[in-house]
Amino acid sequence: MRVRVSAVVAVSAALVWATATEAATVDRNGSACGTALVTCLDDFQSGDTCKPPLPVPTAELPRPLRESGYNLTRLRPGVFAYLDGVYTSLMLWEPKRLHLVMADAPDSATSNTDGGAGTRLNAAVDELLDGATPRVVDIIYSHAHLDHIGATRRVVDHIRAAHPSTRVAIWGTDESDEVVRRSTTDRALRVTRQVPLSGTTLRLARGLRLDLHVVGGHTATDLAIHIPPTRQDGGAPGVLHHVDVVFPGWSPPFTLAITEDVARFRDVHGKLLALDWEVLSAGHVGRLGTRADVTTGGRYATDLLDAAAKALAAVDDDALVEAGGGAVADPGSPLFGNTYAQFDLLRSLQQDACARIMLDKWGCVLAGVDVMIRPNCFSAIIHLLVEA
Repeated sequence: MRVRVSAVVAVSAALVWATATEAATVDRNGSACGTALVTCLDDFQSGDTCKPPLPVPTAELPRPLRESGYNLTRLRPGVFAYLDGVYTSLMLWEPKRLHLVMADAPDSATSNTDGGAGTRLNAAVDELLDGATPRVVDIIYSHAHLDHIGATRRVVDHIRAAHPSTRVAIWGTDESDEVVRRSTTDRALRVTRQVPLSGTTLRLARGLRLDLHVVGGHTATDLAIHIPPTRQDGGAPGVLHHVDVVFPGWSPPFTLAITEDVARFRDVHGKLLALDWEVLSAGHVGRLGTRADVTTGGRYATDLLDAAAKALAAVDDDALVEAGGGAVADPGSPLFGNTYAQFDLLRSLQQDACARIMLDKWGCVLAGVDVMIRPNCFSAIIHLLVEA
């Protein structure tokens, strides 16, 4: 069945990027994705999206990894991005002061490298230290989800085994500490340096500093871990580590990356763009991001809420009955009295309408939109029904 979108309900977002140009127009004639998207929209079936999935753009295909299973990419003097194809994190090493800083210790980095004792992340730490003994190690929790901080204990145990005199501090918000406190897996360590809601700054040598801004987005107290640019000695780019909101080149997965607040998810893009930086470590996918990726992600989130509003307006009682929703009132139907089945059908029809709108605009702009658009739409629809 096809649901026709017949009404428009505008959703506004007063963000710093709201005046940016619209998403690039999809080339329906010249690209393999454009051709596949036309077929998908023509053959669109209720409860589904594109079969087969739209092709992944060449620019978003997996990057090659070294034999170690990870890459360390130098972003500026002393600042490195850890990428393993699934997760990203930051490492800062100041050899004169023997100071190591890590932003997150992601779980994917815990795959064994030597029969159980080693991990990719531990190997990356050793590579960066290159035989030196750190005087102090600071580990910063970007937010309160263990998939990004769940390798912390193994990293700290590895450092302490090799360097018993090294001091270790764990930075995070109360929200992050509470998640670790309640965890039954013992994968992460409790916070020892609380980051207040007003934020704080961690200073290294050579004028290098990390500003820890509490901005939310994915959870209530996500940190924007910001390394401002420098102007002296030829300059160095600003770097930002903010996780699980922007997925460079890709749509958000699942229910907007299992976000807790859709409006907060949308609005944080503007907060990130208000900071001065050029390189983004977004926590996932196989590459680093740019300011353009954040702008694109903000437009996507706004368009998604707009599409959800249109879907809610378009799918009325007549559309529900036409799709079989009246069976709940038919004593002869196996669905008689099953209001859950009726609600499931209603939400499915609303997701159909939202998905068609978003596929038409974003289907060949961000990779994976067709795979994840229905749960994305579900999050936006529920937000508008119960929170907006």
